[in-house]
Amino acid sequence: MKICIAQISSKKEKVLENIQSHIRLVRRAIKYDADLIIFPELSITGYEPKLAQKYALDEENEFFIEFQELANKSNIYIGVGMPTIAVNGIKISTLIFQPNKERIVYSKQLLHEDEIPYFVNGNKQSILTIKDKKVALGICYETLQKEHFLRAYNEGIDIYIASVAKSSEAVDKAHKHYSSLASEFNKPILMSNCVGYCDDFMSIGKSAVWNQKGEVITQLDSSNEGLLLYDYKTNQTEKEQLKIENGVLSDIDNIFKIYKNAKIVLDNRKIFQWTNNYPSLNIIENDLKKDCLFVLKNADKIIGSICINEEHELEYEKINWKFNTSRILVIHRLVIEPNHQSRGYATILMNFAENYAKEKSYNSIRLDAYSRNHQVIEFYKKRKYIVRGEIFFKEREHPFYAMEKEIIK
Repeated sequence: MKICIAQISSKKEKVLENIQSHIRLVRRAIKYDADLIIFPELSITGYEPKLAQKYALDEENEFFIEFQELANKSNIYIGVGMPTIAVNGIKISTLIFQPNKERIVYSKQLLHEDEIPYFVNGNKQSILTIKDKKVALGICYETLQKEHFLRAYNEGIDIYIASVAKSSEAVDKAHKHYSSLASEFNKPILMSNCVGYCDDFMSIGKSAVWNQKGEVITQLDSSNEGLLLYDYKTNQTEKEQLKIENGVLSDIDNIFKIYKNAKIVLDNRKIFQWTNNYPSLNIIENDLKKDCLFVLKNADKIIGSICINEEHELEYEKINWKFNTSRILVIHRLVIEPNHQSRGYATILMNFAENYAKEKSYNSIRLDAYSRNHQVIEFYKKRKYIVRGEIFFKEREHPFYAMEKEIIK
């Protein structure tokens, strides 16, 4: 069984936007073949007790239909944090969407004294059985109370997961507590924390996994969203914390190596879109000096890059473009390290480029794609890029398709 812990930043009073952020991370977890993904406490609304009554929903509300559809389609369990309406008040809950089954709701049983004015407690422990393993959930304050863990432990659990919203001081306390529990009871413990402002404090992430010895196998950082995956069978972890930033000259060797590795894979597939002369080290160096090359990093390791600017090849002038305006952005040399392909990273870079175009008030985006790279052509077509003509470049036998997309503000 593979469990995914999500570390997310939820925006105050932006529920619909928060849901889409959750969906994005669920889709990322699916790329890793996760069986279960768990989000932090009250992740849909953010930890905002004073706003809980305003945003609380009945547990059967169809507002979350997209989560259920993803669970059904990808055979993944999804646990999101949400205030729910009960007969006697509002509960702090985790809504669990099961594949092709009715949803389960686990509500926090032990409340902190600061929460009592806004919430009522739940009274039942939920145990998930996934691939013959029993998983218990706890929500923040109660997970620091040993009695809560013991109730779950006495039901024969294999794994304990804490969904929290914790500040720096509270995280340090939680890390010590979970380490002690994991060691004493020989059970792995996982913690999902959020990042950013929550009510009147700053939550600082550091979501983590403790093994049966109470050792932290790995953890996420204190400021970025991300995923932490734990394979129960192998006791191995993997983490994804993505960020896109301007490449710098000190990155040049790593970036050029990615292009060379990608070229080898393409050549082996008989797709000769890149040559021994393109892209060259000089081209990448110029991109970096012009600040138009952006790198995609996972936990500070470069795994892809994209160049975006207003420059184009002379061959572009022969194309009958539809959107002939002065505000045109051009995409060049999108690449993902082969070992990281098929995980949606090219989509992330393209989303970045298109958002960049919107923010900078460009009217359209242009690019060229090798006609023999059918997978890439379909990728762009699905993103609504239209073929406007063919371009021939030196050292290539077949043409490139000139493609463009209108940017709608």
